[in-house]
Amino acid sequence: MHTAGCRCKEGNHLMLASTQHTSNQQRAIYEQQGYLIFPQFLEEGELGILRRALADVLARAEGLTSSNEWFSLVKARDGAGRYVRRVANPNALHPAFHEIVFNQKILDVVESLIGPNIQLHHTKINLKPPSRHAGFEWHQDFASFPHTNFDLLAVMLMLDDSTAENGCLQVIPGSHLWGPRDHLYSRSTTYSSRIEDESVIPDPSYWVRVAVPAGGIEVHHCNLLHSSLPNSGDKPRSALLIQYRAADNVQVGGLVAHYGSGMLVRGELPYRVRMIEGNFGVLSPDKRTPNSPPRL
Repeated sequence: MHTAGCRCKEGNHLMLASTQHTSNQQRAIYEQQGYLIFPQFLEEGELGILRRALADVLARAEGLTSSNEWFSLVKARDGAGRYVRRVANPNALHPAFHEIVFNQKILDVVESLIGPNIQLHHTKINLKPPSRHAGFEWHQDFASFPHTNFDLLAVMLMLDDSTAENGCLQVIPGSHLWGPRDHLYSRSTTYSSRIEDESVIPDPSYWVRVAVPAGGIEVHHCNLLHSSLPNSGDKPRSALLIQYRAADNVQVGGLVAHYGSGMLVRGELPYRVRMIEGNFGVLSPDKRTPNSPPRL
């Protein structure tokens, strides 16, 4: 099993190299850094099934001129057309995206990080078409759907090569240890959020670009600060995101109308809720972002 290991230089950026680790070592790295990278994860045939499923799903969006409950659109770089920026609940739109939620290799990784009893929270597909409107500002996932504890993580499965040019994920290693921060709704139109106090974001020399080839995965903690730049190239960057949680972790705010949310994907229901102590902000319609330049 490949996962994140030592930090090393690649160009002007730090990356996490891939090595063999036991599940205990995976968890130790995750607890320290807040994320893991598995550059070679899916077989070519598995990746092909998901790519064909994505093409089938996107065919349903042909002719759309505005966003709807399934598809979020952004303007093309020249402003003349629209691209699909996000697909909501793809596990409801195609059986391949439903079945991948139960992938045993993925669940083995998730179990090593949050325990044996695992529920689905939600799925989505983020597409990064060539557009200046398709970036994400610095944010934590927890702010959008706070839970009773932090055993909540995202598995980002790359359907295309993810590179610096096409707007790969960038993270601040160890920032999950800072705990949840207050957020505002994003300046963008992609239903996302951004951290309210941008002064906590360190110098860019601490940022790590997470370039992962197609078929690889990136896994990150719900409190890890992450963002991505728009796609400045001419090739798309599509990724399936699956959010999992421990089965004793209950959502207490945010959008709850996700297809399959709460579905047990491994283990058993404990019929108990595990709660951590704290007082955390929740996004509200009043917390809108002022019109100031984003820090990506």
